[in-house]
Parts: sequence; C-alpha cells; structure tokens
Amino acid sequence: MIAKRLEKAGRRGLAGVARHLVPPVSAGARLPERPEGILVVRPDSRLGNLVLLEPLLRSLVARFSGTRVALLASDRFSGLLISQGYEVIEARKADMASHPWKFPGFCRRLGREGFDVAIDASHPGGFSLSGAVVTGLSRAPVRIGFDAGDCRGWYTHLIAPPGYGMHESEALHALGGLWAGWPGWSRPVLSPPRSGVGRRAAGLHVGASRGKALPFEKLRDIARIVSSRMPLEIYWGTDEEKTLAEAVSEAGGRVMPGLPVPDLLVALAGLSVFVTADNGPMHAASALGVPVVALFRIGNFERYRPLSDGSSVLYDPEGPDPVEAAGRAFAAAR
Repeated sequence: MIAKRLEKAGRRGLAGVARHLVPPVSAGARLPERPEGILVVRPDSRLGNLVLLEPLLRSLVARFSGTRVALLASDRFSGLLISQGYEVIEARKADMASHPWKFPGFCRRLGREGFDVAIDASHPGGFSLSGAVVTGLSRAPVRIGFDAGDCRGWYTHLIAPPGYGMHESEALHALGGLWAGWPGWSRPVLSPPRSGVGRRAAGLHVGASRGKALPFEKLRDIARIVSSRMPLEIYWGTDEEKTLAEAVSEAGGRVMPGLPVPDLLVALAGLSVFVTADNGPMHAASALGVPVVALFRIGNFERYRPLSDGSSVLYDPEGPDPVEAAGRAFAAAR
C-alpha cells in the first residue's frame, strides 16, 4: 500500500513538471490532409491495450502512405508491436520514475521528433492526464483526443466518446475518423514473428488483474477436465502467477516457461484453443486467430471480448462454471 502511494505521488510530481513543458494548444490549428509525422500515444504498461491499438496503427499506415507513423508506449511490452513492423518510441517508465532527472531530457528528445499530429489513444471512456501530458510533450501542433473528463485545453481536435458496447479496438480506431477516406475498422490482427509448431493442445492462462482473475478452485477444475481429453499448457505472467500455475498443474497440464512477448506470440499461435480470464494474452491470442474461451467476472465483455472465429464469452461475477468452460474449449478447438 505504501509503495502504491509513493508511486502515485511520483506520477503526480512528473505531471506537475510536465505542465510547465507542454506548449498550449492553438484553437485554430488545422488538421493536415497529408501529415509529415503522426505520433500515437499510449503510455500505460498493459499488453492488451497495445493489441487493441493495432487497427488504428494499421489504418494510419494504409491511409498515409509515406508518412511516418510511430507509437509512444511503455518499454514493458513494446516488443509486441515492434515484432509486427510498427515503429515504437519506448518510454522507460520505471527508469524515469527511479531517476526523475531523466524525464526532462526525454521530453526534449520527444519534442525534437517533429511530429505534426499527435493522437492520444488512452482509454476512450475517461480522461488520462498522463496520456494528455505525453501528447502535449510531442509539441505537435495538432493533438487529437477523446472528448471526455477534463480534456478541455489539452487537444486541438476532439472525438466524441464511443457508445456503450462498442469494442475497445473499434473505439480507438475512430480517432482517425477526422480524415476523409478513413479505412473501415476490422479486428486486431497479429502474426507470430516466426513460424511455430501447430499442436492439438489447449492453453490456460491463470493470471489477470483488478478483480478479473479466476478463483484457484475454478482454474484447478478447468485444468483437470481439459487435460483429461487433450494436452494442456498452462501460462502465467508474474512470479505470483507462476506459483499459482504450478499449483493448478497438479490437477493436470504442463506449466510453460516464462516467455518474452515474441516467444509468447509463437506459442499462442500454435494452440488449438485458449482458455483465459480477461487479460492481455487473451487479446493477443484472439488477434493471432486462435479460438478463445474468455471467462469474465466483470460485465464489460461486449467492450473487451475476443473477436477471433470460434471465440466465446462466459460471464459470472464469481467466475464462470468450469464444466461449461471446458465444454466450450472442446467445441472450439481447431
């Protein structure tokens, strides 16, 4: 708890410094028909959010052939989109938090990149101060963001927030809708950075955040039922999740090693089906075209559901029924 408070206080301090470095927006800024450089900003450290940005990045590249399109993202999972051929400017957040004197230098370097459009691709449903600050630090004369919360004064062009039930990737894609000829949205698509081995195996991920994780007993029962009929690979992300995965594997299944993002994409792409709570690997597997059985404990599944063929959602605040989850997995396995 104390560490969290210190972390939040550090972020507020950096934001306060950044307010003095961000140039004010110009009310008369005009949207360039042919930008020289477009920066997309998503500074949080979540794998799934980068997957959900892929349609926006793909459409920007397609709409503006020859224009530099770059994403500013945390270095934690930046390898995901680097592996897809996108340019990523890495923000080393942990390093700057422990060495705050590096932050002004990062600001100056970003301002010298010469982007004439910056798009704040933070969560569409609310205002992100960190996203707005970093968008401003680009010094782009045109800054695009969602019309939500305390956004006034941060952007030159505002996009209406999405309607309830619109998929998050579709909402983020709408940030480019100010331009004529904007391509239509399609689901996120990823390719493994190298070919892997296809195998008739199911995957089970044991981790998730903010009340999304499944109870141990339900994970154990899913592992027991699924492994009785097909090989099961158990995935995890943190050390705590690794301990959980090892306990779950006692009911059946093989615990996978810790995998960097490119290797995770290769492993997921070879699965027949992936069973998981709402987390980043869920979005990655869906974008790779793997059928996903998504187990939601929060009722926002319309906005974050997997979109690959054969995918389905089970929702229960206490965690979906393991028997039904396993049945969905057997039916969806390719």
